[in-house]
Parts: sequence; C-alpha cells; structure tokens
Amino acid sequence: MVHAGCTYNNSLAIRRGTQFLLDVQREDGGWGESYRSCLEKRYIRLESDRSNLVHTGWAMMGLIHSGQMQRNPAPLHRAAKLIINFQLDDGDFPQQEITGVFNKNCMLHYATYRNIFPLWALAEYLNHS
Repeated sequence: MVHAGCTYNNSLAIRRGTQFLLDVQREDGGWGESYRSCLEKRYIRLESDRSNLVHTGWAMMGLIHSGQMQRNPAPLHRAAKLIINFQLDDGDFPQQEITGVFNKNCMLHYATYRNIFPLWALAEYLNHS
C-alpha cells in the first residue's frame, strides 16, 4: 500500500493496521501470534509468555513502513532491543514456533525465517532511524 502512495495520514487501513500492531505488542517489546489464528480466523496471542522473533520482525517492518519512526519510535526501539538480545553468540537466532499455516491444517517450519526476518527488520530499523 505504501508503494502505491498510501500513507498513515491518508489510509484508514494503514492507521488501523498500525494501531492493531501497537495494541498487541507484548511487554517484552515483541510480537507473537498462535497458529490457532488461522484455524479460528481471529487473532490469538502466542500461548507462551515470550515473543516470536519472526513475528516481531514482520511487525517491525509494518510499523516502520507506516511511518511509526516519525510518530513515536519507542515501540520500535523496544522491538529492536528484543531481537538484538535474542541473537546467539554465533550470530544465529533460536528456532521458535511454527510460522507457516495454511488450509487450516498444514503447518510448515521455514528454517531460514528465524534469521531472515529479524535481520531484515533490524536493517530497516537502522535505515529509517
């Protein structure tokens, strides 16, 4: 939507999406959604008390491209700190919950997501700081 000219100021969808992400951000600064959201067709928080790094990366990029850095960067600072603190000594990120669900009953494990999306989000964070 942003590449089509929509912005936070002229798009209700972007404003609603941004507000949703801000509303469901966890205390630790990240995000986490259960695979059950696909089954029940509604948002369901991840069952554990921790955030999912892939979900956090996705949410960060959504907020960054909605212009959140210019409005209030604090939620993005908290998310970036979470990702940085989860990185392992060898530069890898821990494998977490399944991130791919489709047809209500197929769950996929995308092994590279755990490294791609957190790093991509941090790069976007730095480029928009």
